[in-house]
Amino acid sequence: MNVETLEDLFGDRLQHAYYAERTHGKLLSEMASDAPTAELRDRLAAHREETDQQIDRLEDVFEALERRPRASRSRAVDGLIESWRQHTQATDEPAVPGALEIALMAERLEIRTYESLLTLAGRLAYADDVVEPLETTLAEERDTLDDLEALETELSVLETIAVDER
Repeated sequence: MNVETLEDLFGDRLQHAYYAERTHGKLLSEMASDAPTAELRDRLAAHREETDQQIDRLEDVFEALERRPRASRSRAVDGLIESWRQHTQATDEPAVPGALEIALMAERLEIRTYESLLTLAGRLAYADDVVEPLETTLAEERDTLDDLEALETELSVLETIAVDER
C-alpha cells in the first residue's frame, strides 16, 4: 500500500492493528494453555475474550470508513510470535522471554498502535463512530497492561521471598 496521505497512513495503521489483534488472539489462547501459573492463565484467557470484542470494534471502524476489513502483516507482531515459538522450544533458557513477558510486550505494542490511530483520527477529524471504538479498546489495553504489570510485581515479590527462604 502506498502511503501518500494521512488517510492512507490511518488505513495502513488500522490494517496493522487488525493483524495484531487477530494474531494476538490466537497467541493468547496458546499462551493461556501453557501459562506457568493459574492466575496468568486466567488473565490471558480473559483477555482472549476481550480481544474478540476488540476485533469486532476494529471491523466496525473499517465499516464506518466504508472499507473492507483487511489485515496487514506487522514485523513487530511477527517478532512476538517468534519469541513465543522460541519460548515453547526452549528448555530453561533464561534469555528467552516467557508468557508474561511476551504478553507485556504485546500490550505495550497494542497501546502504542491505538495511541497512534487516535492521534491520526484527531488530525483527520474522524467522527465518533471511528474514534469511540478506538478509545474503548485503548482503555481496555491499558487496563490489561496494568493487570499484567501488577501480576509481574507480585510474582517477582513471591520469587524473592522463595529465594530468601532457601
